[in-house]
Amino acid sequence: MWQLSGNVDFNCTKCGTPNFVPSSWFDLEPISGTERGMGPETYYFGELEVDCDNCESNISIELHVVEYPQGVLNNLSMNATGATITQVAEVEFVDESPIWLPPAKQIYVPESRLITDISEIQNTIPQLINLIQEDSSHIYRITTREFEEIVAEIFRAQGYKVTLTKRTRDGGKDVIAIHRNVLGLETCYFIECKRHALDSKVDVGIVREVYGVHSTRNGPNKSVIATTSTFTPDAIRYVNDEVRSRWDMELKDIQDVLQWIRNYKL
Repeated sequence: MWQLSGNVDFNCTKCGTPNFVPSSWFDLEPISGTERGMGPETYYFGELEVDCDNCESNISIELHVVEYPQGVLNNLSMNATGATITQVAEVEFVDESPIWLPPAKQIYVPESRLITDISEIQNTIPQLINLIQEDSSHIYRITTREFEEIVAEIFRAQGYKVTLTKRTRDGGKDVIAIHRNVLGLETCYFIECKRHALDSKVDVGIVREVYGVHSTRNGPNKSVIATTSTFTPDAIRYVNDEVRSRWDMELKDIQDVLQWIRNYKL
């Protein structure tokens, strides 16, 4: 089988901001194959949609791999819509021939870094939080998904039942956190995470979008937007003056987020 490693680097065509995603985010699947003189020729395909960390533009990336003969990388190409690829994924062939091992204690290893079960991130994200506690500039060296995982872990450590949602473009709830108090009453929070550069403020359009999700059926008790940047005056004014209730939404900027991180304890 083929295994991806390294990062895929790209520049957003709208704002020019450099971004990257781990190669492991692609699910490389065989889509077709034909029989040739030296054996089967197999085509593999993987795709991923992400948002630019700076301008939130949608970026679609496709990965194509041709294997011929078996175990030989014949061709690798990457195409992107909304971005220019500057570094392609690294691909290597892994021999899946069975290897005998002596009996050992059963262990559990998550299949992938990409997870929705919050219990599976607890062995890695706390280490990343500790790095940011030591040097806050590390928060601008993490991926968008890692920022979401950090926020999820912070809420989990405070006793919340946390769900980390899949990467989609619906917006409004990267993290769902539910708290049950001693009286048995539950409160639900939707947390939207925006890993922006410090000089790229969260604008009122994003706030309106999150509040729209908040106001739908089965919406939360409170919505929170957490960012590694700050908010525009219009965004702050919208929350203060336009939302139905002061309890509906809160904005948490980089100083609030760093305070969360400083207060974090396992």
